[in-house]
Amino acid sequence: MKKGLMIILIILLVGLLSIFVGNCAEPKGEIVVYSASGPEITNPLYELFNVKYPGIKFVTVYAGTPELFARFAAEKDNPAADVTFGGPPIIYDKEADLFEPYVHPEREYFATYDPNNIWQPFTIFCQPLMLNKKLIKPEEYPKTVKEVLDNGKKWLDRGGIALADPDKSSTGWTIVSGITSAYDWNFIENLLPYCKVTPGSDAMFSAIKDGEACIGWINEDLGIKWVNEGIPVELIYPTDVVTIQMDCYGLVKNGPNPELAKLFVNFLGSKEAHIITVDIIKRRSIRKDVDPPGDLPALGDLKLFYPSEPREIVVAKFSALQQKIKQK
Repeated sequence: MKKGLMIILIILLVGLLSIFVGNCAEPKGEIVVYSASGPEITNPLYELFNVKYPGIKFVTVYAGTPELFARFAAEKDNPAADVTFGGPPIIYDKEADLFEPYVHPEREYFATYDPNNIWQPFTIFCQPLMLNKKLIKPEEYPKTVKEVLDNGKKWLDRGGIALADPDKSSTGWTIVSGITSAYDWNFIENLLPYCKVTPGSDAMFSAIKDGEACIGWINEDLGIKWVNEGIPVELIYPTDVVTIQMDCYGLVKNGPNPELAKLFVNFLGSKEAHIITVDIIKRRSIRKDVDPPGDLPALGDLKLFYPSEPREIVVAKFSALQQKIKQK
């Protein structure tokens, strides 16, 4: 049995024993989570948390990062959420007044953390290329992002290159900004005519999986799950540029259930939560004492690029290029 799974079983058994013993002081209530991460990420974490705290229920609002943070801002004077989950550090920094500074009790185990204690780091994940194996033959597989551009006409004839709109998706922003860090905006201008621009990252992922587009980008945790499930997709980590992002979580200022929210925030940084994150969710933990998933390549072997420009600048430039291309 894998060590990680053994630890999970031990945790579950301890939790079940605590339920049978009972505790009259057991915390009860609900936690409202606004999540940019989907149920495939939140649900395994909720399940483990509820082993420890069965009296707490979750109410979750799922949406893209821009929509969630717009909602936070609109509800600033009367917050409905307790915790936000997902999204990159830069957006938390920009909207710092919406969050309660909090020093995580396990911060010493984090590979990085916010010196202002607004956001808590959760995972690091890459966006490799993903292609549909029914539409692209092995001998056609590109090795670089540049080869994706060079073969743009061929991909367009098979549905195009799926790319999430940076205005609707943090993943789209990460990909576009990371690529411009490696190359420049001329590269994106040349790429766009061959792209199927999607209204969010989920739509980008699904377009490739369902054959509406033949190639594009994927968050590696979901991509490796699909590969392991036998879905006809292939992941390729380009040798010239692999985009990468870190997702975070935060404690909403003046949320309705602050004490329960702190329990959940503490849990999200715990070792047991990160073992689940690696073994089941297939993401790379930010904790220094939790090894990455064994079926993902080592970060040191990749040419990594983080977003280099603020999201609003990337969105403005991307939109301008779209208009320019339409006018040709």
